[in-house]
Amino acid sequence: MVKNVLTIAVLFLMFSCTSAQKENSVDSVKEITREELLNNLYGGWVGMLIGGLEGLPHEFKYDTLPAASLPDFVYLPHGARTDDDNDFELTHLYFMDKENIIKLPYPRIVDIWKANMNTGIWVANKRARDLMDQGIIPPATSDPENNTASSYNLSGQFCTESYGMIAPGMPQTAADIGIHYAYIAVSGEPIQATRYWTSLISLNVFHKGPVEEVIKEALKSVDPASAMAEVVTDAIDIYHENREDWKAGRQRFYKKWVIERNWNGNSTPSNGGMVLLSLLYGNRDFHKTLQYAMAMGLDADCNAATAGAVTGVNIGFNNIAVLPGFEMPDIYKNLTRPQLPVEMKISEQAELLMRICERVILDNGGEKISIKGKPGYRIKIQQLN
Repeated sequence: MVKNVLTIAVLFLMFSCTSAQKENSVDSVKEITREELLNNLYGGWVGMLIGGLEGLPHEFKYDTLPAASLPDFVYLPHGARTDDDNDFELTHLYFMDKENIIKLPYPRIVDIWKANMNTGIWVANKRARDLMDQGIIPPATSDPENNTASSYNLSGQFCTESYGMIAPGMPQTAADIGIHYAYIAVSGEPIQATRYWTSLISLNVFHKGPVEEVIKEALKSVDPASAMAEVVTDAIDIYHENREDWKAGRQRFYKKWVIERNWNGNSTPSNGGMVLLSLLYGNRDFHKTLQYAMAMGLDADCNAATAGAVTGVNIGFNNIAVLPGFEMPDIYKNLTRPQLPVEMKISEQAELLMRICERVILDNGGEKISIKGKPGYRIKIQQLN
């Protein structure tokens, strides 16, 4: 009898272990068709373009107070164009694809910046570019001793969203790539913002639950002692305490982080909170989310770009394209970066992201597969600790 009980117990443990291994195995990978993944990347990129360009009329327009009401906007009826919310990343992506290198070496980045980053460039990025003319290369171009704006500047957020897109379900890799490029111009606290936004976008490719859940999950990517970590928890708390009054929520956040903590309107903490509140109040509604991001104020075009990237990568381009009033032509005009094509299709830019994304997937243990006869990927999902 005892022997039988022991045998049953051993078999039960073996079955439990096998089941756990299978469950962990299932949880550690994600299968998706190329078509579906491209739709996500296209949505994130288009969301970033729309938010950044349509948000420009609201840039630094609302400081001590938010907009009086949620502003309406159209969906780039004349197509997209270069702007610092998109063309820094596009330039890096273009050469990443052309030279088949995910993390371009810093000396090569200096060559690229000298040839391309000579107009439409501001604050920490402008200082980094000037330092390159003095023979200084990244990451020294982001050292606060050389670049005083590097310790707060928003480029740690608005110049990094696409690195989350190209690493779907791989937040650690997304952050690693993003940080490599962020260190061109920023350091310190803005790097925590880079960690957060790239991780959030990476996770949000596959996350289908409430946006608050993925916002909390991405919190694991940053130093718990950082301002970014406190910004996230504050934004969530403020949202729940002011769910019916977005203006009151915005003012509470502004009072603490801009007035009391003295983070200026071009900083990652102050603007990061505005994006988070926009995502929470917008609740995955693309149009509403961008309206909130524009109305919250401060660096509103950058914030709308980030909010558009986070939301767009989740709902995908197909769901954006059927929104009322969406008639955006498939055109992107380059007015600033000489080594890039003068005109591109936005759909071609999405394919550019897809090519780089495939390399990132394969470099991180994933593989190309067939899903019901369609080309796809098995992605090795990364867990944040």
